[in-house]
Amino acid sequence: MNATNTDIVIVGGGVIGNSIAYHLARRRRQVLVVERSGVAVSPAASWASAGGVRRQGRHPAEAMLAIEAIERWRTLEQELAADLHYRQGGNLLLAESDTEANQLSEFVHRQQEVGFVDVRLVDQNEALALVPGLNERVVAGSYSPSDGQADPVLTTRAFASAAQRFGATYWTGTHTSGLLVRNERVVGVQTERGEIQAEHVVLAAGAWSAELAATIGLRLPIRTRALQMILSTPAQSNVLQPVISAVGRVLSLKQLASGAFLLGGGWLGDPTPDRRSYTMRLSGVQGNWTTACELLPVVGEQRIDHSWCGLEGQSIDDFPLIGAMPGLEGLTLAVGFSGHGFALAPAVGRCVADQINGHPTPELDGLSPSRMASLHPHAVETFIIEAARGDFLV
Repeated sequence: MNATNTDIVIVGGGVIGNSIAYHLARRRRQVLVVERSGVAVSPAASWASAGGVRRQGRHPAEAMLAIEAIERWRTLEQELAADLHYRQGGNLLLAESDTEANQLSEFVHRQQEVGFVDVRLVDQNEALALVPGLNERVVAGSYSPSDGQADPVLTTRAFASAAQRFGATYWTGTHTSGLLVRNERVVGVQTERGEIQAEHVVLAAGAWSAELAATIGLRLPIRTRALQMILSTPAQSNVLQPVISAVGRVLSLKQLASGAFLLGGGWLGDPTPDRRSYTMRLSGVQGNWTTACELLPVVGEQRIDHSWCGLEGQSIDDFPLIGAMPGLEGLTLAVGFSGHGFALAPAVGRCVADQINGHPTPELDGLSPSRMASLHPHAVETFIIEAARGDFLV
């Protein structure tokens, strides 16, 4: 079987891989995307994502990407010629005690220091004006008005469609069995449809990235977690505008255009041993639902319509590995987004495309895979094999 040749092969057709493909194809690079199933289908993270578009709470290393991404989201529907169900309703992190309010005051200061200049502390009255019906314990909030939400499936598929309009090729339903190395350079990938030879390989396969990296002896500090989502029956529209969470709660709560409430925040299910599916934890479903109903009692007037999990790649330090892999020419990583990569996708795609094309990318300095060199192998191994204890991600 003859090998297929391309400039760049991207392994993974999630929102990150598709954004990278779009930005490269737009620069007239020859791009081939290989996806083991379909674009944004179960149980991939891009199918299951909560769809939050936020800057609040970002690690400082992600700040430059987050600032760029938020600006891009404002016009991304026009850019991709697609309805993404994007809404800029803000993001509100709530405090339910004076102690938590003091923590929020410091939190807001840190947000402003990293460049999120419109984030501000709001008192009880403004919090209640932003979200009428909050529980009476709410005393303050950190409000980021430029944040919002979008539909992850529509967005992921819109990036893929735009990439194809610019000439990218997609092999969906195609298993990649490994990376190919020659003289310490990654030169392509092996797939069930044959070998692909490329000048550059981008590994963006989400929760399945680690097993592919292992085919060339690269042990990524990433483990698989099944993150839970819950959808309620539809309530009256426009009850909740911002995405809300709370200092003392494991919760992300938003309302969709349909009126349904979407709940997440880090509650766990369990991946199946083959990491092709998951099982729900009933305790987690009930815990997540109860937490939302306590914070915003109107949620309790609805019932759970259905729940699901997506398989996420969680990195050892909870923020992604993005950029060239030291010691392995020809390989770029875009992995380990730890449940919060969706909002960054427009900026990640632009930066990775720029880096591959030889342009400076200071936005990626703090996210470089080079930080793996400081990790002790035993710590990495312990992290990878550690069972998911408790009902939510810590």
